[in-house]
Amino acid sequence: MNRFITKTKTPSNKKETPQKRLQTGTSRNESTNKKNDSECNVQATPDVQTKEESLMSKLQFAIRNNDAQFTFDTLSTNRPFDNAMNKIMTKVEFSSSFSDPTSEFMLLSVDESVVDAFKESQRLTIRGESTDEAVLCTDNATFPIKVIESATTVLLLHNCLDAPDSPTIPNFEFESVDGKCYSTGELCSAVDVLNVGRLKEMLREQELRWDWKDKEEEEELLKGYRMNDMLDSVQMSVGELKTALVDLPIVKFPNGRYRYLSHKFRGEMLGLIAQLLDEDSIEDVRFESISFSGLRAHLPENVPDTVIQWFLQTRCEKIADGSDDRYQLPETNLIRDFAVVLLHEVGSMPLRRFSELLNKILPIGTNVDNAVFEGIADISDASFGKIITYLGPEDLPDTVKERMLHLFEYRRLWTMEQLRPYFKDVYKSKMAFDKINNGQHYEDGFQQQPIESKSRSESELVNASDAFQRR
Repeated sequence: MNRFITKTKTPSNKKETPQKRLQTGTSRNESTNKKNDSECNVQATPDVQTKEESLMSKLQFAIRNNDAQFTFDTLSTNRPFDNAMNKIMTKVEFSSSFSDPTSEFMLLSVDESVVDAFKESQRLTIRGESTDEAVLCTDNATFPIKVIESATTVLLLHNCLDAPDSPTIPNFEFESVDGKCYSTGELCSAVDVLNVGRLKEMLREQELRWDWKDKEEEEELLKGYRMNDMLDSVQMSVGELKTALVDLPIVKFPNGRYRYLSHKFRGEMLGLIAQLLDEDSIEDVRFESISFSGLRAHLPENVPDTVIQWFLQTRCEKIADGSDDRYQLPETNLIRDFAVVLLHEVGSMPLRRFSELLNKILPIGTNVDNAVFEGIADISDASFGKIITYLGPEDLPDTVKERMLHLFEYRRLWTMEQLRPYFKDVYKSKMAFDKINNGQHYEDGFQQQPIESKSRSESELVNASDAFQRR
């Protein structure tokens, strides 16, 4: 045995170099074989992918050609014992209009009042210019929209996916993706204030002036704005816009356009009406009885019929005698209108001087009580006597914050009842204004008990006005 081992070791030592060469050759052959094997493996891999792609191709082909049985059998391979597996399969397709801009939607979360309005067949409209924050309007309310951007895209299927019956034979149910959503919106609480600032700014651009007849008449008839023109710009509901128009000197003409009456126009017209009231020979224009026909017969042509109707409906009271054309003119309404005419340009003047001018233009025998100026002017003490200051809501700042700031800069202490007339055109209703807090005193915008005023800085006053507006 040892001899056998010895004999086998001897030749291995003698032939060391050839074995090395043989090993080298063998390594080359092995590397060649490994290379060939790897090529075989590379070539074999597509065979596996081909089989997989073949199955997927068959499945895709079956789906395209509505082969429900093959699709069901393929998809249910991993669930062979699920006898309750629904055999109705939903096939979702993209509609041809999916890429159009009209297929972009926004999901909006609304409260019950909007749902109730929708059930009552009220129209829901999103209003605003491109630079505005959008609002949602029902017939009588406006809701600001808070937009929430999303990083994901929601695909919308407008048809409802009801729970289908489970037939014995597999079948396809078709649904179309015809919309997409990039953002969602939430409705804030309905606003209690009216956007009268933008409304006045818009209509004053084309207001009716006293000398409009001297200009091109056809061009003047095309001026003004229709209701639909104003709605988008002022961002109010139809009901709120009509409420805002009542408190402003705005006239609707037969062509459906609304025009703002300038201060000059109203002043000239009121002056002519006061002269008619002073004339004893004119019997159809009296404080106790005034008519459209009487005014039309004596006013010039540059006072349109619609303006006369506006004066009778907003400044006069209808006489309850069964007549459709008889009104009475309260003296207080005429006095207040003339006070606006005298004060809106100068802002303030000594009360004595104001009383002299007012008595000159009012009809003879008209009695003036200073309490009649509440809501359009305020009388205060000065070193040289009493002065009257113009505070007409029509010409006050248009936002709650700015108007509060203006009023508290003029006077330090107000009660809610004193403030109420100056916000009549801003708040939608008396109830909306009462939500702030009824019957309390406000000093520099802060709710206070009726105690001695304390000095506050201007920045505190601004912050208080902000808080007042939020309430």
